[in-house]
Amino acid sequence: MKNKLREAYKDGRQVVGTFFNMGDMSSMECLGYTGMDFVIIDTEHGPYDTEPMMDLIRAAESVGLVPVVRIADVTHREIQRAADCGAEGLIVPCLRSVDEYRKLVDLAKYPPVGNRGFIKGRGSGFGNMDWANVPLVEYMANSDEKLMVIPQCETVESLEHIEEIAALEGIDGIFIGPFDLSISMGIPGQFTAPEFVAAVDRIIKAFHDVDKPAYIYTNNPAESRVRLAAGADGVANSLNSIVMVEAYRQIVKEIKE
Repeated sequence: MKNKLREAYKDGRQVVGTFFNMGDMSSMECLGYTGMDFVIIDTEHGPYDTEPMMDLIRAAESVGLVPVVRIADVTHREIQRAADCGAEGLIVPCLRSVDEYRKLVDLAKYPPVGNRGFIKGRGSGFGNMDWANVPLVEYMANSDEKLMVIPQCETVESLEHIEEIAALEGIDGIFIGPFDLSISMGIPGQFTAPEFVAAVDRIIKAFHDVDKPAYIYTNNPAESRVRLAAGADGVANSLNSIVMVEAYRQIVKEIKE
């Protein structure tokens, strides 16, 4: 049982994905033919409750995309439903204190690392996948390996404690949210400001120092290349809603010219 994002990091291969905030299973399947590595199903800002989220996970799996889910907050319901339905990564927004990161681990990881509620749910083939049809202790370890816990760093409070956060057992990586982080720093949208560049560098270094990946949201391919060159292990480039509008706008422009 392997998590493709973990394997890519171990192999030194940078990954590319996007946010999925509109669309259905067919739209998700289409993304699988683009060459992307992963997709983030956005249940924080997107319209998806449990069953639609589960269907999108299925669709992502069917075309080889790693299904990652951005949940709304650090609560038992949010974490448990995404994990049980088969998410292979959890993106968790708006954290501020180190204790919030510890709570996340406690809810998302099985003992001895955390205290996740036990079930052999849809993500394990209801216990019938080879990696899940094992003794309980082994099942819990395999589940923890399958599910990457990737909180966001998007607040000054998180930034100030990022080295301590990176060292926490059960935190598998970090996702940098540049918009909210820059807003929290008092420099909204100033992604090339020296203090913002230094903040991103600090976050990436903190996680690389403990051999964990750092991912970041980007607005366009040019920015993605810059972030990857600066050491990010992966980028989530734009949102599928934005990409669709931009693509059709360009088509209309070319037709009317």
